[in-house]
Amino acid sequence: MQSSRAGAFNALPGALAICLILLAGCSPPAPPFNSTEVSGIDYGRGVRLSDTLGQTRTLEDFDDRVLLVFFGFTSCPDVCPTTLLRLKQLRDALGEAADKVDVAVITVDPERDTPERLHAYVKNFDDSFIGLRPEPAELDAVVAAFRAIAVRVPTRDGENYTIDHSATIYVYDRRNRLRLIAQPNFDTTAFAADLQRLAAER
Repeated sequence: MQSSRAGAFNALPGALAICLILLAGCSPPAPPFNSTEVSGIDYGRGVRLSDTLGQTRTLEDFDDRVLLVFFGFTSCPDVCPTTLLRLKQLRDALGEAADKVDVAVITVDPERDTPERLHAYVKNFDDSFIGLRPEPAELDAVVAAFRAIAVRVPTRDGENYTIDHSATIYVYDRRNRLRLIAQPNFDTTAFAADLQRLAAER
């Protein structure tokens, strides 16, 4: 009887060690991001666009990079320049993580936004920004792939037009997965923390 009890007590240290190992592996879940998390959504997958230098780009071209995608156009009077200026400030706030973050602007006005015009426009905000341009016939499919909106609206004189479009910022991680969405009124410090966290992942 004593031998049986001794065996049971002798087994306890080993059992406790296993429990401690298992508990150590049960780390607390990561805190939520400041931006809206959308993991598991494949917006933009399969889209192929030309950049302003004529090179065809896909999401996979940004492997190992954090990619921010924003829809806009060079004649946009308000939200586009304001957002791109804020994205420039955001990139400046990233510190060393900026080396792993790209910003791509997809024009919703390919008829007027020639590659040269789009190139000059995005580089005016930050030399690292990338302009992407669908062909006019491809625009609707590209917008739909991101579940975005781009609607041409005639001006009052009827001789010109503007474009009402989505202002969502899509954030892809370094494995080309859509992880976050943000709006143009983002808090720079909070959004920068999200991007620094994604830049540190792999």
